[in-house]
Amino acid sequence: MSSAKNATYLLKQDGAEACRHETFHFFQSRGCANRAPRRLASQHLVWQLHTGYSLHPKIEVRDGMTIADLGTGTGIWALQLAPSLLPNSKIVGYDISDAHLPHKEYWPSNAEFGVLDSMKDVPESLEGQFDVVHIRMWAYIPRENDPSPLIRHAAKLLSKLKKSILYFVSFLGFIQFKIDSWTKLTILFTGPGGYLQWEDARFGSFVTRGDAACEIRNMLDRVHLPSKLDFQWLEELDQHVQSAGVGFEVLDAQYGTWAPHLRPLAISNTMLAMQNLGAALDGLKQKFPSIPSQAEWLNSLEPLDASIGKLCGGQLYWPPVTLLARKYSQA
Repeated sequence: MSSAKNATYLLKQDGAEACRHETFHFFQSRGCANRAPRRLASQHLVWQLHTGYSLHPKIEVRDGMTIADLGTGTGIWALQLAPSLLPNSKIVGYDISDAHLPHKEYWPSNAEFGVLDSMKDVPESLEGQFDVVHIRMWAYIPRENDPSPLIRHAAKLLSKLKKSILYFVSFLGFIQFKIDSWTKLTILFTGPGGYLQWEDARFGSFVTRGDAACEIRNMLDRVHLPSKLDFQWLEELDQHVQSAGVGFEVLDAQYGTWAPHLRPLAISNTMLAMQNLGAALDGLKQKFPSIPSQAEWLNSLEPLDASIGKLCGGQLYWPPVTLLARKYSQA
């Protein structure tokens, strides 16, 4: 998930946006920042083992391609991919904050990182500059079941339709047309543009086993309600991307679950996220009394944590969704 040191991009301070602002603020100020790299590393590992790739195998890899990673966090996906790119290629990781970005001394020669608000309009200098846009773990950002601002942002970053002109010359003696001289014919070919690669968490379809897991699931609903979080769009991600009106055609979309051998890692990553969330709750509760307190939250996590390692013990994890789309029109 995109990290955030400063949530100044939240301009509408109504109840939902205030909750969103406070969540980011308290995640940063209550010590969550120190735990975030561990959670993001665990998250990256489970995704890597699940998909088996960094860059989707259907993406046409070429020399000189440019890739944007939105919500890059610690940059772990970009840092892993960079050494495998062809010469003259470049990857740029963007986040709303530089809180967890790698220091410049650790950047590979073909990677760089910067601050960008992906819920706002794309700067003119970045429009159409990328062959691939990668998005991962943005489930908590869109509100009211509407990911279209993020989809439009990604579309503007992507390269537009590629056009190539083929010239060929035909000599009078080799063609059957009645042409008096050399003929130069121009044919305009139009090809597809850039790719959108997306991996996310279907938080609306949490898998639970045991009373302790169900209790946490119910408490999560109390957290989500005042912030107007609706995760249904993640169950229909391909439809939202296809119908966003920005020229995407979905090439691949997978709504599945983790393989059995990956579920312990998925559960562990979920528990790290739940612990991080607990650090934000007291501040949120001041504005939204229905939200559980940090003490209430942590007390409920303890029995779940204790049961997870046992035979037929507790389970709490989100199932994944992956998507690949390509820009096929100038919309």
